[in-house]
Amino acid sequence: MKQFFAFMAAAMISLSSFAQLPDGSVAPDWTLTSVDSVEYNLYSLLDSGYAVIIDFSATWCGPCWNYHESGVLETLHETYGPDGTNEIRVFFIEADDETTLADLNGETAASMGNWLEGTGYPVIDNGGSTFDDYNGAYFPTIYTICPNRILTQSGQVDVATHVSIFQEATCQPASENNDPSQNSNLFGNLRFL
Repeated sequence: MKQFFAFMAAAMISLSSFAQLPDGSVAPDWTLTSVDSVEYNLYSLLDSGYAVIIDFSATWCGPCWNYHESGVLETLHETYGPDGTNEIRVFFIEADDETTLADLNGETAASMGNWLEGTGYPVIDNGGSTFDDYNGAYFPTIYTICPNRILTQSGQVDVATHVSIFQEATCQPASENNDPSQNSNLFGNLRFL
């Protein structure tokens, strides 16, 4: 009987390691370079007071393309990004490391379209390891990360819903040095069963 319970506990721990990061988790830090050769660091942006929306997608993914084409993220970038109210930063992170620049430009049969044309926010290729850090399980996966480093899986929602997430009172910078969201090296990504 003890062996059965030990086996079940090990199975649950193993399965939980494959689950996407749940709402309320501390977002793992990343430093990535856009296709325009600009380097971005998540924690630097958050520490500057910005909320960050990341769209983990793949150029071959139909639902990803449909959401991209909806213009929601572009509207958020234009209205609330650097040239708007300057509250957020938006990123498209291509999470399939097999993707090429030709795929992003829509020049291959494997791509749903041109992901770069008309996209004003940064596009990052080769983000597979970052997607893995977030325990990514499907495309698209869209997170809103608050300045306090706490994330919410915001998903494929409309502009108003995204705005309500990053403008909530709880989506503010950490208020104290001992705030767990500031100590991700100590507490980051801990999950309890």
